[in-house]
Amino acid sequence: MVDADKILKNAVKNGKVKIGAKQTKLAVKDGSAKLVVISENCPFSSEISTLANKKKVPVYNYESSSINLGFTCGKNYAVSAFAVLDDSGSNIMNLVKKK
Repeated sequence: MVDADKILKNAVKNGKVKIGAKQTKLAVKDGSAKLVVISENCPFSSEISTLANKKKVPVYNYESSSINLGFTCGKNYAVSAFAVLDDSGSNIMNLVKKK
């Protein structure tokens, strides 16, 4: 069984990410995003998903709120979305392949 929270936390801690919907959209547009993670209550989820699909960037839909995603990422604020630029060996791409 894959522990998604552990993998996400490891990717944020050891890899390179852009946190926030605005930064995520910019990373997808400029082609630096390898994976996009979106919380279930992200106000821009359809816009980010559409943009990611056009650029062929995989999307992982986090099945909880932005508050929980922020906590998982080790932040003391809500995180609605983030883009993974470099996973630093965290196996985060396995989250998308398992679905």
